[in-house]
Amino acid sequence: MEKILASLEMVIEPLSQYSVTNQKSSIFQAILMEQIDKEYASELHLSQLHPYSQCIISQKDKITWRINTLNEEAYNHIIVPLMSTEFSSFVVERDDVKFKIVDKNLRTSSRQNLIEKYYFGECSRYIRIRFVSPTAFKSNGNYLFWPQLDKIYRSIMKKYDAFSSNETLYDEETLGQLVQYSEIIRYNIRSTLFHLEGAKIPSYVGMIVVKVKGPQALVNLANVLWRYAGYSGIGIKAAIGMGANEIIERRAVSYTHLRAHETLANLV
Repeated sequence: MEKILASLEMVIEPLSQYSVTNQKSSIFQAILMEQIDKEYASELHLSQLHPYSQCIISQKDKITWRINTLNEEAYNHIIVPLMSTEFSSFVVERDDVKFKIVDKNLRTSSRQNLIEKYYFGECSRYIRIRFVSPTAFKSNGNYLFWPQLDKIYRSIMKKYDAFSSNETLYDEETLGQLVQYSEIIRYNIRSTLFHLEGAKIPSYVGMIVVKVKGPQALVNLANVLWRYAGYSGIGIKAAIGMGANEIIERRAVSYTHLRAHETLANLV
């Protein structure tokens, strides 16, 4: 059960004055758990790596709740109930606020589609990534809140392998090659805090441009991983709302002729 990669975006609207930011994603994870089978919810609670990620994207004109699933089982237990016409509103009981669901948009793909489109193609060596929600890693009891490519690639590969029954991507040699041949060449990153049950987790948001050198096969593998990361999330607590990210597509940009003084703002 691993064919389906799914991303459901629901535009939601509070029916009374209520501030919604990505800091409240953990509240929405609780709402999510209320909509799914209790036995499956218990299984998810016990697992270290989760077959889904979710986040809140708050913009001036709308609030979007994005839920991604990584295999068919998660799709059937999470996405299918949320797509039901009966799920048209919900209540955040802690704050006594009711939300209506204005719109639902479902996008599906598969690992095979990612492989065919990116690994067997000729992808760009330049990958532009936006970290949508606070992103961080934890190592030796400390939070790491700067985009370190070794941590990022390891995180994506581990999540990829965790929900694959017939293939693995992670090994130290492949990870080493990805790190050796990848370089962050532009960035616009700021530090932030993710609030969770009284704790404040140091993290970062913003954008980076990664250049991948080396053989084309390695470039293509990096493209597959970064696009998978859009579903899996990166780093810790992706199920609670951290680590959401997306590729910024801009095929027309030629980095060969970029002037040294150009900033990331010019590129995006």
